[in-house]
This record gives sequence, structure tokens and C-alpha cells, in this order.
Amino acid sequence: MRYLTKIVFLFIVLLSCPKTDSVFGQEQRVYKIQVASFPSEYSIGRVKSDLGVTDELSMHLIKGRYKYFVGSFDSRAVATAYLPNVPVKGAWVVPVMIPLVSQDVIIKEELDNKTIITEMVFRIQIAADHKFVDPEVIKKEKGLQDYEVDQYFNKGWYKYNLGDFQTRAEADSFLQARSINGWVVKAPIERIVQDSISDQVATDRLAEAAFMDTISGQILHDSLKTAEGIQQIQQDYNGLINAADSAFSIGDFKTSKGYYSRASVLDPSKNYPKQRIDEIRKLEDKQRVGKISNNIKALIISVAVLILLMIAVLVLILFLRTRRKRQQKKTDILKDDIQDSITGYLFDEESVKPEMLDRISSPKDKQDLIDEIMQLYANLSGEISNKLRELYIDLGLDNEAVTKTQSHQWHVRAKGFRELAQMNIKTVNEEIENCLNSDNDILRMEAQLAMIRLNYEDPFSFLSKLQKPFTSWEQLHVYEMITRHQIHVPEFSDWLNSMNDSIVIFCIRMIRAFKQSDNYKKLLPFLEHSKKEIREEAILTLGELRIYETLDIFRERYIVEDQDARVLILQAMSKMPEDSNVDFLQGILEPSNALRLQAAEALSRIESFGVKGIETILRRSDDDLQAVARHILDSKTR
Repeated sequence: MRYLTKIVFLFIVLLSCPKTDSVFGQEQRVYKIQVASFPSEYSIGRVKSDLGVTDELSMHLIKGRYKYFVGSFDSRAVATAYLPNVPVKGAWVVPVMIPLVSQDVIIKEELDNKTIITEMVFRIQIAADHKFVDPEVIKKEKGLQDYEVDQYFNKGWYKYNLGDFQTRAEADSFLQARSINGWVVKAPIERIVQDSISDQVATDRLAEAAFMDTISGQILHDSLKTAEGIQQIQQDYNGLINAADSAFSIGDFKTSKGYYSRASVLDPSKNYPKQRIDEIRKLEDKQRVGKISNNIKALIISVAVLILLMIAVLVLILFLRTRRKRQQKKTDILKDDIQDSITGYLFDEESVKPEMLDRISSPKDKQDLIDEIMQLYANLSGEISNKLRELYIDLGLDNEAVTKTQSHQWHVRAKGFRELAQMNIKTVNEEIENCLNSDNDILRMEAQLAMIRLNYEDPFSFLSKLQKPFTSWEQLHVYEMITRHQIHVPEFSDWLNSMNDSIVIFCIRMIRAFKQSDNYKKLLPFLEHSKKEIREEAILTLGELRIYETLDIFRERYIVEDQDARVLILQAMSKMPEDSNVDFLQGILEPSNALRLQAAEALSRIESFGVKGIETILRRSDDDLQAVARHILDSKTR
């Protein structure tokens, strides 16, 4: 209803007044050079300074972004020709629709069917200050309580103006008539020329505004809004300002800036919210600078701490290296003294215990002494080795080894077992036996070797107690100890019935290694064992023992075994050459298969077949078989 009343009023005014040449409400397309685009608004002066632009800039709010332009050209060709004069990389020509307005008007914002324009008018400036002062205070100081005083911020100054005149003459006349202490200046004012109402209402409003501009230079909004509307806008504006000030006072800049922006849109003629937005941006810039400064300080501190840590680590490394060298030098001197003392003791007829060795007390020095004695004992024999063992006992080093066997650390216990076994100190067999099934492989192996050395009556009794797998590495160490220390070899067939398959495999290997051929009959059942590894070990052992009685069994097993076992059977048969094998081996030789070479090798060892049989193979047309025969002949003639 209010809008309808205003339209009727405007229509009557237009009919009763002469026509003017107003151009408000019309638009024209111009071409501008875009140099920047931001999500937030920045002052034109700041953008010019940052970009190094000397031309005048205009700003448009288009689709939520503040865009800054150079120039206004009638055609794209003219704008493109001017483009090289703009010192901004990436600047480009764009078309812009702008209203046709009176002179000194700059388009400010275009958003949601609402256009805010900034028009240059003449006003009376009564004060200016670098600090913000409430306009009411200025009015009171100047005695201008009856006038409306506006304030805006420009180039570091808060400027206070009154009046709104279209020409300088009008402003001078007003100033002289009222004897106001001030001066006439050209100043910007902002106003809405189109809002979200219908296009017809907007057109009427613009026509009304143009008409009113021709009559007077007084406040434009008085002709566009009723007293009730102005009061409501003022209440909304005050509410937004109060909310913005409250948010600003507690440091919530984001919220306060939003309220100030809404207040500025509600009443564009007020400069206070814009000034506060500028203050907030300055504070935000300071905060950003402060954060950057703090980050730089934190980075410097981090680098300094890192450098200090590196220096500390370097100093620690140098210290440890120096101490290690010093300790090594001390150890080398001690070893030389130990060796001299032991040598003197061994060649001393009275065999007096060296005092120097008796004075050694530190655990490290004692371990060095033990290592030297054990190394010498391993390389000596006879009376001298017995004398060295006596020295070991006289110095109480056997007690040190016993103490080690009771340690909670597995490597210390293993070292104790090794020392006692090497020095033949039979005192802790029970402790060693408890470690035969240890989960630690090294400790378990050391316990096994110690039992062999120290259990004189039954050195291999541990095979009956071993529950853990007897690894190939452990088996190798046991075999090496048997051969090096000439330990009595038992009948390994006694453990062929063990439930531990690894023990069975070890015993079969030992029967083969020590040629215990009397036990071959105990091996025959293992040719049919369910475990492939045990069957293969039995084949290897029976072949190595050259038990001819097994040939028939080998020929029978050949048919049911896999490729690996068949190779082992042929290798075993080659070690037992006999005429009964000829037909069997020739049967393998005839078809083309991967076992030809092993079969030919076995045939060549049989005297009745021998070289003549191989030469017969050479006369055949099978190239692969001839290659096998040539290989056998070459090996025979070498």
C-alpha cells in the first residue's frame, strides 16, 4: 500500500512538472580494463598503490566479488588498444553495464537488483582529525546542534561535513548566510538508485530522484521514503551498529564487520560503519603481521634448538669416541700385561700365581682375562693346557662362569656355558640340562655343546631329552665338536625311534658320516617313511654305505617316488654298480626325460655295460641321448 501511494504521488509530480533530460534508470554498455578482484573490499587508493596504477580506478561489486577497473571505453577495440598502458600483468578487457547518471558519479556496487552509486557533491567541512571523534561532540563544539553532521575517513583523516549541494555556488551561499566556520569541499555520498522491488517501482523511484535533483540539492532520501520508513530504517541501522560495536569490543572482528557491512548497505550515507570496517581491516592486518612475526620467531627458535641439539649430539659423539679410544688403549695395555703374566706363569717351574692377575677385580678386566685364558687353552694341549686350567681355577674364574649360568640374561648364561665347557668344569650340569629346550636358539645350542663336553659318561644323552627341533646349524656344531675333540661316537641307531623327526634325521646323517653300516637294516623302514626328508636321508645313507641288498628296494621305490627322490636313488645305484641294474637303467635311458644323465652315469659304472654301452648310445639318432653319452665319455677319459 505504501509503495502504491508513492507511485501515485510520483506520477502526479511528473505530470505537473516540465520534462527534463534525466538519464537515471537507463543503462549503457561500456568496456573497462579489469586489474584486480577480491572477496573483500579494499580502498581504491590502496589497490592503486599496491598495483602501481596511475590511472583512476572504479570498483564494482559483481557476483559477490569486489572488482577494480581502469578506464571506461565505448568499444572493445579502444579498450584493447589502451590495455598496454596498464602496468598490471593479466589485466583484461570486460564489458560492464552501468546506469547513465549525472556527472561526477561513480558506480560503487551492483548486487541482487540493488545498485549503490557514489556521487560527488559539494559539502561544508567543519573539522578534520587523525583520530575518530563522535560527530555529536563536533556539533557541540561548533555550535551546530541544529544541523546533521556526517563523517567519513579519507587518506588518514576523519572529516566532518554538513549539507549536500549540487553546485559550489549553492554551498558558498549556504555558508555565508549562516556564518558557519568551515569551507566548501567536494565530497562523496552514496545512495541506492535501485532495490529489489519491481522494475516499474524502481524506474519510478529513479525518475522521482532525478526530478528532485533538479529542484533541490537537499537530502535525496527524504523524497524516496515516508517518515515511517525512515524511522524504521534508522531503528534497524542503530540496532546493527550496537550489535557491531558490542562484537568489536570483545574482539569478534568477523561478526562486527558483518554487522557494519549490513548497516552500511541499509544507510549508505553513513560513513561510520565504513570507517569501523577500515579499522577492523587494519587490526586484522596487524594480527596477520603479528602471526607472521610469531611464526618467524618460532621458526628461529626451532632452528636454534635444532642447531643446539646437533652441537650436543656432536659433542656427545666426540666424547664417546674419545672415551672408547681411551678405554681401548687401556684394554690393549691390560691384555699385553695379562699375556706377559700368563706366559711367565706357564714357563715358571714353581708355577706361582701371578699377583698382577690376582689383583684384577673389575668385571670388564676379568672378562678380558677369561678371554685370553680361553683362547690360549683352545690352542694348547698336554701339560701346558692342564697348567693353564689350574690357573683358571686358582684365580676363581670358574666361579665367575658359574655365576653367569644363573643370570637372567640369556647371552650371559650362554657365555657361562661356553666357558665351563671349554675349560672342562663339570659343576652345573643340571642348570645346563634345564636349558636344552630353551626357546632361545643360541642358548639351547650352547647347552647342547656343553652337555657333550661335560657329560663324560653319556655325552649324547641330551638327544633323548631334546623336544625342540634340532636345527641343521646345531647339528653341524655337534658334528664339528665330535671330530675336533675326538669325542666317543655312540651308536646313533639308538635314537632312530625318537619322536622328534629332527633327531631321527640327525642320527641317519651321523650313521652315514661315521659309516655305521651295521645299522643299515634299521634304516630300511625309513625308505617308506611318511616324511619326504627322512626318506631322502635314508636313500643317501644306504647308497653311501653301499648296501647292495637295498638295490631291489630302490628299484621298487623308484616307481612311487617323486623326481627328487628318483635322482637320489639313481645316484645311490651308481655307487653300487651291478649287472642287475642294466635293464632297469636302460629302461630309464630310452624315453626322453630329465633323469637320462643320472641313469647313464650309473650305467657307465657297471663293468658289463661300461664304455662300450655308452658308445652304442652314441650311434643312436637321438641327439639328446648322444649329448648325454658324450658327457659320460668325456668324464671317463679325463
